[in-house]
Amino acid sequence: MNPVSFTQANLGMLLWAALIAASFFAAAQVSQAIDPVLLTALRLLFSALMFVPLLWFQGAAAPTRAGLGAHAVLGLLLALYFGSLFEALRYTSAVNTGTLFTLVPLLTLAFEGWLLPGGSQQRRLLPMLVAGAGALLLVLKGGAPGQLPSLYAMAVYALGCLAMAAYSPLSQRFKARSLQGRSPAAMTFWNMLFGALFLFAASLVSGGWRSAALLGSNDLLWLLYLALFATLATFWLLHRAIGVIAPSTVISYIYLSTLFLTLFHWLWLGQRPLLGEGLGALLVALGMFGLVRGSRPGAAMA
Repeated sequence: MNPVSFTQANLGMLLWAALIAASFFAAAQVSQAIDPVLLTALRLLFSALMFVPLLWFQGAAAPTRAGLGAHAVLGLLLALYFGSLFEALRYTSAVNTGTLFTLVPLLTLAFEGWLLPGGSQQRRLLPMLVAGAGALLLVLKGGAPGQLPSLYAMAVYALGCLAMAAYSPLSQRFKARSLQGRSPAAMTFWNMLFGALFLFAASLVSGGWRSAALLGSNDLLWLLYLALFATLATFWLLHRAIGVIAPSTVISYIYLSTLFLTLFHWLWLGQRPLLGEGLGALLVALGMFGLVRGSRPGAAMA
């Protein structure tokens, strides 16, 4: 049984949305000369190691063989997502990756219908489309006329988005079986540890590990920030909410991330709101209100 209430889970996901919004810009600050696979491996490893004292204090038991297999699958999905993000940011902007990420909730809804049948997916489709349309209005702005993003970058990141879309529904399915009773901290630790191992292995094969010599103090600081706030905290909040809120609604909080990014440009950078942005903000608010209402405990539990 998840120890948090429906309201607590949603408040946690509000914080998740704010941290995700900041992560797009933080990831772009890391030197592009360093292999993105190695960067992601270090990021996941740093995040996992931060959970070791908590797990030791809690006396968490080691997972079973079936549980290790489930964690390995989820870790592979994390590796695919984060690796694709760093690789895509070499060739396109944080705005373009943020735009493509708005499709993840719809893809999650599709995976949820496949992996967790019998839910209320149809009832959440319309508010999700409304919120998604609003998010697109918020992020599809400011580009130069006729400037298209790199097709390679978008293809790579699309694969990562598919992996992320499968993560929440598959995690909930595993929690009902081989990972039953696992805490959010244990889920996050093992998933990230396996993700880091997969990426370190890929870095050894590709030779990307050699770029570790190019890591500067500024890169390490940004990696530690990403590990603590954009990875460890967000995935702990994600696992805290999964099972209390429907998986597709959990990941739909990314729409609020686009709203937070826009508010940052309005309030901090002093940019004047555009008409399309105002409409987008309204649609995101209405869509998320409908999604949260449609994901009350009776509808969210599989």
